[in-house]
Amino acid sequence: MITKDSKNILIADDSVFFRTKLSDILVEAGHKVRFAKDGRELINEIKIDANGIDLLMLDLQMPDLDGFGVLQWIAEAGLRGAFPVLVITGVYEPGEIMERLRSLGASGLMTKGLTPEQIIFRVNRLLFPEKTAQGQPRMRVPISIPVDFTLGDMTRTGFLLNISETGTFLHTKAELLTGSLLRLRFCLPDSETVLDPKAIVKWSTTDVAKKTLFGGYGLMFTSIEADDLEHIKSFISGEAKRLGLEEEHS
Repeated sequence: MITKDSKNILIADDSVFFRTKLSDILVEAGHKVRFAKDGRELINEIKIDANGIDLLMLDLQMPDLDGFGVLQWIAEAGLRGAFPVLVITGVYEPGEIMERLRSLGASGLMTKGLTPEQIIFRVNRLLFPEKTAQGQPRMRVPISIPVDFTLGDMTRTGFLLNISETGTFLHTKAELLTGSLLRLRFCLPDSETVLDPKAIVKWSTTDVAKKTLFGGYGLMFTSIEADDLEHIKSFISGEAKRLGLEEEHS
């Protein structure tokens, strides 16, 4: 989802293609982006203005000085904790190296195979921890699935871009007012079970919802069958484990 609070993100990756892909996704989501093509160039960028970095996205597999070496340098330079570090890998599985990365000060890990929705979910989770901390923490996982939603006697179609046991994020070109009550109908990935909870629109990004994939509405479930809720909880648990979110959430 798009943010009105733009942040400065530094991407370190030796792949021009992947740097460009990430930049396009992050800029569309409202952030500012700059690059380093390898570990040595990245260290020079950090030395210039460490305070100007809101998030470092760090590829592990870089020539000359890899991501592990960069994390070690950050720690030795006394900059551990100065900004969150989201490590990127195209080789390792999260469970293989999460503890090692944690010990070096990394904030999270993502693979290069994630969708744009999943990337923005991971990025914003690190950039805006205060929003995650409000109220009782709930595990939220990225998805990209069609949904029918009914408001009054009109039914329309949109997409759900993430989900928790208490709510979801709806992308649609329809204009909805905060406080609107919706009835949703959707199936979670790899499931034929139709879920039909009721939800209320809690917040919106109406100024950008028509212009970008990440605009839309935050919904909170107001009525949901017990079996449907258990279905959602089971899906979230499986996705969190698959994406390595359990390690970050604990």
